[in-house]
Amino acid sequence: MKTPKLLTLAALIASPVTMADNILVVLSDVSEMKLKGGYDYQTGFYLNELMEPVKIFLDAGHTLTFASPTGQAPTLDPVSDTPGHFLDESKANYEAHKALLNKLQLTNSELSPVLSFSRVEQIGIENYDAVFVPGGHAPLGDLVANDQLGDFLRYFNAESKPTGLVCHGPVALLSSLDNSKEFETQMKSGSGAKPAKGWIYDDYNMTTFSNSEETVATQYYLGGDELYYWPQDALIKAGGNYSRGAEDWQPHIVVDRELVTGQNNKSSTGVALAMLELLDK
Repeated sequence: MKTPKLLTLAALIASPVTMADNILVVLSDVSEMKLKGGYDYQTGFYLNELMEPVKIFLDAGHTLTFASPTGQAPTLDPVSDTPGHFLDESKANYEAHKALLNKLQLTNSELSPVLSFSRVEQIGIENYDAVFVPGGHAPLGDLVANDQLGDFLRYFNAESKPTGLVCHGPVALLSSLDNSKEFETQMKSGSGAKPAKGWIYDDYNMTTFSNSEETVATQYYLGGDELYYWPQDALIKAGGNYSRGAEDWQPHIVVDRELVTGQNNKSSTGVALAMLELLDK
């Protein structure tokens, strides 16, 4: 366990502790995505995929630092703002997590504590003990080919520090490809994407939102339009050893070395708990 180097708003909300880990929570700046057929899709982070882990981390006494590419206040995906996406679907559980989101002021354009990736670099990535990336479709917009995020992930991988991602969040792993921008372009064009050799997650066991779940999301959430490519396909082409659960919309968590991935919104709690286990080792 390491003494945190940065005190954030989230740390003030957590119970006082003498020793804590500093977890970097990576968010997207994207609030709207143009889909393959031209539809402008309103998106952002999924409420439960962010707040279930955030509450678990805070309750365990850890410090959280929130960051995005440019440090904007992130956008809550309106589709996710419902009890039904949580593992515990009770109204009381939903309201507790929504209240915590409001207390943290994450989406407040004037008071949000979210830092930019450049600020994280200034502070020093070595001051963080783990990294977590929630889903929602937004990570497809600005986390797939982000060079700064790629550098962060290479650090966490090299130092064997817990790296957790859930649902669409695992596409952010592609930022650590040496040719991430080219790979993303190839995936979007369907021209036969070829990853650069030496991907740090090559042959890691991992999961992400499955193609069968994406089929349902396309029908009900994307206005009948579709993404340029699907996370499952991209991670497999990059070299990941993909698995999915026996049933869609049920928790499926994969742990391989420092990497923890969750298949869907119901997997967020499991990812957070698995990360805590790694931090305690």
